Amino acid sequence: MNFYHGTDQKIIAVDLTKSRLRTDFGRGFYLSDKLGNARDWAIDKSGLSGIPTVMRYDIDKTLFQAEELNCLRFDKATIEWLNFVRDNRRKDFIYENKQNPRHSFDVVSGAIADDKVAIAVDKYCREKLSAEETLEEIKTIKDVFQLSLHTSLALTYIRSVSHSQYTNKRWSEWRNIGEIV
Repeated sequence: MNFYHGTDQKIIAVDLTKSRLRTDFGRGFYLSDKLGNARDWAIDKSGLSGIPTVMRYDIDKTLFQAEELNCLRFDKATIEWLNFVRDNRRKDFIYENKQNPRHSFDVVSGAIADDKVAIAVDKYCREKLSAEETLEEIKTIKDVFQLSLHTSLALTYIRSVSHSQYTNKRWSEWRNIGEIV
């Protein structure tokens, strides 16, 4: 299965300690099943100084069936999904070890929320919106699936990596770099 990661540099090896805190599914390495979304993220992340780069990861298709992995999958944005996102994005969450995710899952997958998620979840945490109102305010990106890997065990399911880069921020000027050795 191919998944994509948009970034501002070539990633030779995934380092989970460099993952951001307070993201939808917690500290982890995030991938999209859509190349276009990864390209958008690469452009956004590169800003003025980085080189927009899309990494392609071939993930072992047994990932979701592996008995050794603790996987959580959300097929759509539900109240369970919202509460999980809320718990991972909370600023006031008492959390001892900031190097690890706020949950015990190796792999989490599901819907990607739009840019309004941070504001809506903050209102939900402050009880300004009900769960139903929050789900209505948050729009998920249609037909896009995100996969987040949270442990070194989950990373062992990456089978191969390649990347593409471009120098101008136009879609037509991407060049395929190929396999990473």
